Amino acid sequence: METQKKTDPRARILEVADRLFYAEGVRATGTEKIMSIAEVAKATFYRHFESKDALVLAYLENRDQALWDYLSHPTPAEDLREALTKFEQMANWPEIIGCPFLRIASEYPDTAHPYHRLAIEHQNKILDYLTDRLKPFAIDKRAAAAAILSVIDGAFSIRMLYGNSKVVPILSPAEAVLKSFQSA
Repeated sequence: METQKKTDPRARILEVADRLFYAEGVRATGTEKIMSIAEVAKATFYRHFESKDALVLAYLENRDQALWDYLSHPTPAEDLREALTKFEQMANWPEIIGCPFLRIASEYPDTAHPYHRLAIEHQNKILDYLTDRLKPFAIDKRAAAAAILSVIDGAFSIRMLYGNSKVVPILSPAEAVLKSFQSA
């Protein structure tokens, strides 16, 4: 606990919120619980986040940034296969219990809700990323990227459903999808 108290209160709040929002859901996680676990006073919490909404948006922005940091570390994927391998590795990390953006979209199904809109933006960025990795292929890149994204989302949904009791493949099903576009 000593080292936790020495860290930045904003970082502690975000770390606790990330863990709880991801595991328990946004609606089920109150700010009082976050403040208690993060060991911050209410005034400290509201100095860093004007509301729970602001905290949820920061959580989603951090999750989005974490994905892009992961995909570019140590270097960006040079091709689709490398990118899909990284997604498959991530989907099978023991702590992964689904896509945080799909989880939040299911909690807030109104597509006009700010959280849901961020989930859509996140998906669209991944779609753009996959479309870019498909440049060498003489196919409908956007449609193929959407189909491959469905494979990725399906893998994360399987993790949400079964936990880490199953290894979820992404690379081989995505390559099969790509092959179907090449033979069309």
